[in-house]
Parts: sequence; C-alpha cells; structure tokens
Amino acid sequence: MTPFKRQLLSLFKVNLIYANPQVTAQLRKKGKQGDEIFKSITIQQVMLSCVFTFVYGMSMFMIDFSQFPGYFTYYLGIFSILGFSQGVFVVYNVYFDSKDVEDYLPLPFSERSVFLAKFLSVGFFIIPFMLPILALFILTAFRSSVSIFLMLPFSLLLFVLFFTLYLELVTYFVSLLIQTKVFQKFKTTLTTLLMFIPTVGMLVGILYMNQQQAAISDMSQLKDQKVISILKPFHQLIVAPFSLDALIGFLIIVALVALFGMLIKEKTLPKIRNQVTTNTQKKKKTVYKSLRKQLISYHFNLIKNPTLQLQILSGLFIFPIVIIFPFFANGTGFLAELGIRYFALFFVVGIIFATMTLGINSLASVIISLDQDNLMFIRALPISFKDYIKLKYYFAFAVQFVSLFFIMLVGGLVLKLPIILITALIFGAFMGCLAGTSHFIRDDWKHLSLNWTNINQLFNRGSGAFKIMGIMFGTMIIGGISIFLLYMVTSTLDDARLLNVIVLGVISLLVVLYQLRIKKIFWEKMEG
Repeated sequence: MTPFKRQLLSLFKVNLIYANPQVTAQLRKKGKQGDEIFKSITIQQVMLSCVFTFVYGMSMFMIDFSQFPGYFTYYLGIFSILGFSQGVFVVYNVYFDSKDVEDYLPLPFSERSVFLAKFLSVGFFIIPFMLPILALFILTAFRSSVSIFLMLPFSLLLFVLFFTLYLELVTYFVSLLIQTKVFQKFKTTLTTLLMFIPTVGMLVGILYMNQQQAAISDMSQLKDQKVISILKPFHQLIVAPFSLDALIGFLIIVALVALFGMLIKEKTLPKIRNQVTTNTQKKKKTVYKSLRKQLISYHFNLIKNPTLQLQILSGLFIFPIVIIFPFFANGTGFLAELGIRYFALFFVVGIIFATMTLGINSLASVIISLDQDNLMFIRALPISFKDYIKLKYYFAFAVQFVSLFFIMLVGGLVLKLPIILITALIFGAFMGCLAGTSHFIRDDWKHLSLNWTNINQLFNRGSGAFKIMGIMFGTMIIGGISIFLLYMVTSTLDDARLLNVIVLGVISLLVVLYQLRIKKIFWEKMEG
C-alpha cells in the first residue's frame, strides 16, 4: 500500500468517528476502541446496505419502470430524500462540526488526502440509502429494449455520476446553510434539526413506500404518476441512451458534477481550511435578574445540547408518526362526527399519549443529572435545595406539556376533531404529564449521575433495553385494550355522561394519590 493510500485509510477511519457521534458513543460504551469501532461501523453499514437494497429492491421488482417514467422519477426522488436527510447531518459533522482540520496542519498529511477522506466518509454513511437507486437503475435497464450487457455497466456509471453529484450538492448546501446569519444566531436549534431530519426523512420515506405497495398490487390497473421533470433525464439515459435528449442530459449531468466540484474546491474548502468563524459577538448590556429568572435561564441553557433536543423531539414526534398517522391512513372523516359522549375516551387517549412520549428520553428523566458538578455547587449555596429541585420539576413539566399541548391542538385541528374532544385530549395529556414528570424526576434522582461525558449515558440508567421495550409495548397494549373497551362501552350507552364522570373521577383520583405518594417518598425526604 502506497503512503498516500495509508494516509487516506487512517484519515477515513478518524472521520467515521465524527460522521455519527451517537453510534461511536454507543460502541465505546460497549468497550470497543480503535479499529474495533471502525470494524463495527463498517459491518453495520454493510448490513444496512444489504437490508435497504433487498427490501426496496423487492418492492420495486413488480414495476416495469421502463414503461412508467413517473414511478421511476418518484422512486428516485424518495430515495434522494432519504439520502439527503442522512447526508446533511453527516456532512455537517464531518466537515464543519469536527473542527479537526487545524489538527492535521502540523502532521505530514496532504490537503488532498484530508478532504478526500472526508468526502469518502460522507459517502460511506450515505451509500446504504442510495444503493436502492442503483437497484432502480439496473431493474429499469434490465426491462428496457437496449442490450443488458451494454446497459449494466452504463447503469453503474450513471449511478456513480448521480452519487457524486448528490454528495457535492449536499456538501454545498450545508456549506451555504452554516454561513447564513440565521444559522449563526440559532446554531444549537438548527443543529438539532439537522440531527432530527434523518429520522423524519426515513419515516416519511418508509410511510410513502408502504402506501405505494397498495397502489401497485394490481399491475393491470396501475396508472403512472406525474413525471418529475428534473429527474426525467436519468430515465431517458437508461431507456433510450442513444437519443438526442439522453445525450444532452448526460452532458448536463457531467457538467453539473464538474461545476459543483469546482464550487466546493474554490468556495467551500477554503472556509473549512481556515476554520474562520464569520459571526462576531457584540458586547451585551448586563441585565440583572432575580435569582428565579437566572435559574430559569440556566435551565434553558442546559437543554441547548443538540443530542438532548434530538431525544426529546424523537420521543414527541416519532410515536405519533409511526402509530397514529398510519392508523388514520384510511380516513378520518368519522372523527368529526364524534361528540361530547366520547370525552372520557379522548381523555384516556391523551393520558396514554403523554405516557408514551414521556419515557426515558424525556427531559424529566435527566433534568437533575444535567447539572453535573453544578449540582453540588448549588447544594452548597444558601438557598433551599428542595425548592431548586422543585423548580426543575416545574421546568421539565412546562417544557413537556407545552410541547404536548401544541401537538394535541394541531393534531386535533388537522383531524377535524370537535373542540370539546381536543380539550379532552389536552386535559388527559396534562394529567399524564403531571404524573409522568413526577415519576421520572424521582427516577433521575434515584439513579443520579453527575460524571457523564456523553448525554446518551443518561438515557439507559436503571433499565435494560428489553425492559424499556417491554414497558413501551406493554403500555401500548394495555392502552389499546383500554381505549377499545371504553369505546365499545360508550357506543352502547344511550347516555354516557355518568360513564364520563366515573372515568374522569377515578383517573383523576389515581393521579392525585400517586402525586401524594411521590410527595411522601421523594419530596418529604429531600433535604434542604
């Protein structure tokens, strides 16, 4: 192996660590170091590539894409969204957030090997989401009228061009994004969104693919979709590679690859090389606040951690996207016809929703441990430590409930629920959030950890993976059965007012009793 290749391989391994810090942290937690991390990440990516290619390849096998250019461009578009959603996060981590370029300057690394290693590591993490596009090209070429012996290598070449152009577009997009004043001002929030985009992108893509399976189940009645014009040249290049339109499209693609390669070389790389921060900090006028306001500001600073925000957002949004939206995929018109008789039912739904979102990845489950060494410092101050922990409780509750409030309100309006039932959902979420915050803040105190180095270490304390999954699925099953039984009973009653009063009264009483129990076993034992 030549010295350049050895340098490239070493830098490539280092950049894989930056590409997805969460995966690296999990592997280190398992005791893996050095080459073991590299091998584990490689195996994960290879397995993910195989799974994606096989699953989506089988789903596309039924369609003759050579006859359906609309479906070709739609599938190409959805896989591009999946790759883009993963790519923006990886590009940001590898090129901009790692800030390691200056560390390479004293070392005998060529600039070419440094940036080529970054480019390859980004491609390595995106490739599993892009390989279905290769399968799409090959399947289309296989059913086209042109010889497969000619089109197979051409499909590979076309994929390489598409993939290269795609990496360049993602890199250039992120480089432009981080230079904006909006990004500089809201860097933490936008960084969290960059981390959250891959999850949402994957869910949207999977839901879309599942929806399409119903449409293509009957090939005899399959109707083509509207062609996405910007992606049409790729279909022409595979189906009719010798046509004039295909030749023009090929030259445009090659020109775009060259153009964005030059833009990255001339515009993006110098900014990465210099690692110059474009924003200048203005001197702020000192504003004196009360102790309570200072503590609240301190807690808002605590939750600026992007990984923490990602965990909270995941808990709030993944559950409704995965469970609720597919459940209502066949129509939600019946919801508008429901009346006040189902108030208790939606009250219970609100509680279960809050319980599902308020898990080990909620703010309440880590709010005390987030302080780290500051907790001991605050405990030594001449202020009530119990009041300080209560402030944490109210802060975590407020953040969680306000988030749930807007989700319930927007979701209810989208589903065209009557206002009274939206109120029931919000009231249920309030009660569930009240009890859930109490439970998890006590759990955080019970498993207090102040010496963590990565916030992911806080989320699995005191519970194994099987226990966590068991609790989640147990809640879903019990909640689903409760909702079903309550719906059946409500539907059979002529007057459900008494049932509503009983359900609300019993559940409210249970929440009050639980709060009293937490007061006795936790708050009364809290010193200070």
